[in-house]
Amino acid sequence: MHPFPNRVPLLVCLLWSLSTTAQEALVRGIVRSAADGGTLPYATVVWSGTVVATSSDSTGRFTLPLPATLPAVLITRLVGFSTDTLLVPAAPTGELGITLRPVGQLKGVDVVERTQGTTLSTRSILSQEQLGVKELKRAACCDLSESFETNATVDASFSDAISGSKVLRMLGLDGKYAQLSVENLPFVRGLSASSGLTLIPGTWIHAINLSKGAGTAVNGPNAITGQIDLCLLNPLDEPPLFVNLYGNSQGRAEANVHARQRIGPHAANLLLVHGNWFNTEMDQNRDGFMDMPRTRRINVMDRFMHAREGRTTQVAVRHVEDIREGGSTFMHLEGPPDHHAPYVVDIRNAMTDLLAKHGFVFRNDATRSLGFVTALRRHHLTARFGERRHEGLQLSGYVSGIYQQLARGGKDQLKAGLSLQVDDFEETFQDSSFARNEVMPGLFTEYTLQAGDVAVVAGVRADRNSWYGTVASPRLHAKWDIGPLTVARASVGHGFRSTNPLVENAAVLASSRRVVVENEPGLERAWTFGAGALHKFKWIERRWAVGLDAYHTRFTTQLVADLDRSPQLLVFYMLDGPSYATSVLADVQVELSRTLDLKLSYRWYDVATTYDGVLRERPFTPPHRGLVDLAWASPNERWRADVSVNLFSRSRIPWTTANPEPYRFPRRSPAYATLHAQVTFIWRAWEFYLGGENLTSAGQTRQIIAPEDPYGPYFDASLIWGPTVGAMIYGGLRYTLRPTKNPS
Repeated sequence: MHPFPNRVPLLVCLLWSLSTTAQEALVRGIVRSAADGGTLPYATVVWSGTVVATSSDSTGRFTLPLPATLPAVLITRLVGFSTDTLLVPAAPTGELGITLRPVGQLKGVDVVERTQGTTLSTRSILSQEQLGVKELKRAACCDLSESFETNATVDASFSDAISGSKVLRMLGLDGKYAQLSVENLPFVRGLSASSGLTLIPGTWIHAINLSKGAGTAVNGPNAITGQIDLCLLNPLDEPPLFVNLYGNSQGRAEANVHARQRIGPHAANLLLVHGNWFNTEMDQNRDGFMDMPRTRRINVMDRFMHAREGRTTQVAVRHVEDIREGGSTFMHLEGPPDHHAPYVVDIRNAMTDLLAKHGFVFRNDATRSLGFVTALRRHHLTARFGERRHEGLQLSGYVSGIYQQLARGGKDQLKAGLSLQVDDFEETFQDSSFARNEVMPGLFTEYTLQAGDVAVVAGVRADRNSWYGTVASPRLHAKWDIGPLTVARASVGHGFRSTNPLVENAAVLASSRRVVVENEPGLERAWTFGAGALHKFKWIERRWAVGLDAYHTRFTTQLVADLDRSPQLLVFYMLDGPSYATSVLADVQVELSRTLDLKLSYRWYDVATTYDGVLRERPFTPPHRGLVDLAWASPNERWRADVSVNLFSRSRIPWTTANPEPYRFPRRSPAYATLHAQVTFIWRAWEFYLGGENLTSAGQTRQIIAPEDPYGPYFDASLIWGPTVGAMIYGGLRYTLRPTKNPS
């Protein structure tokens, strides 16, 4: 069936009708070169802290709407030139003149402002940190799941011992309770919950914004523990060509090619191609099973952007084909004649996405704007774990219209809008079939109040789910600016989500556990409370940033996946008792010298759920984690070196005491530490990097129960508490082709 009801076009037309416009309130200017005074076309001009941007035309001139409030800072960028910042105290009466200095023109002293890879924001009302390109380059970051090794807010780990899939955890809970989005469009959800992290190439990401606690009402109802929002590369800012080649000691090879094409002075197209090839039968612990599946993946996205005079249009199309083949090794098949048949793992994903955004500022009133976002998806998943087969087809559509305006002379802001999420799922598991068509229209409003040093964002949304009825989700965030660089925050909010039990627990399919559903799955609903403080200061001639926050999530309804009742069962039932997660995180960042940065983090979790009437610690969740991270860069930025150590405490393993002695795991995992390091050398347009992951070879040696009998009653490859592969060395190169001469 078509993923949208007939009323959606009417909804979009209704929102579009709000866009009546009149006369302009614009700023005009011209961009020139300090070297020869010539005009500079295709420079990016943007108001700091906003998305209001444009590009200079072929004559170097630009037109941009006035920002909501003045004074404001106008930022101008162009490849090959130093970035210019211009303070605009009041509405200009004439044309602005902006002069950019070519990079390398100064022969004397260069004044360089070094940026942090991870930014702890004092400006955002939400507790937020941003992982920029600099941070993402500190590791290989071949895909999204590998982008958090130097961050203590998010954990990424393998879900099982043979599929190669990874899971995220945030604030002590699985990543399904965080909203994973691409530029605020829902992205990793539904059938992609088990493998979507590995299907987003790291080089496509410009920045990752991590917001902790209940999200805002505008961004959707599913952000229970927070939001992980990916900002993709901007076609208007990218160079004509970028190439990244990667290979590691385990036999994995990857290639990324980005090609940008200018389409006039205000538009550009960016083609992103990613390929992954891994054909090694790797079995480091010699249990007869591949530690990682053989993988073939091709991932292509084409992204178009047009920005001019307060209007921005974006369209992106992505398609990915992902094949993973694992299970028994060839050595395992060479057993005696009565040996069991090979255990085959075969996972295939075919996914197509269409993303579109259009926004504009009203010409007669630069304090008002309107935006529309759309996301469409078709995802076909087939998975085989031995004799178990799981297949699913997902057709999804999302559309939202958001109106916003400033109030009280530009001090406050009002947002309001409508959204519609449609999901059509068809799944089969073994001999059973499941189908669900879920339609969820919603409306939301949000008001930001600025009163002196206190800012408050109050919002509420109401969503009507065709299966579960109407749910209201209030959200409240507050920030107090105690000093220029000292803030305190607090938040409370309600979130909910519908479940996809099989996909969200796909790791357990790699076992002989029998799946039992005791009652009909319902919505998962929870309240999240949080508070924190951030202080930036200078001490002993060093810049410091110290942050502390605490969050508590308490479920009112939850689908429990019980692995403790029996090592031969996976039991689903709705929560009957308390379930909660408490998280405390302390961060310290210090600039030890102009070339050396240190980051220290400590995180504590208290996470428990009621299983069969007994409140127990959630499995695979270490109560303590530490992070020590060093980043060094030479004064000329030609050399970079990065080292990070992650320390994890013991965690609970689901009970296996009912098994015979040879088929039991201990009640708790051991503590362990991982070491990652990388060295990068930059020469002109080239970057060469060499690094290693898990250099301590820490991890789980015994990963599978009864690997010699994969079709027997005790086989289980899902009880994973740590790394499943040992030390790995990798290397690669990046090449960036930048224009030597601007077009005239």
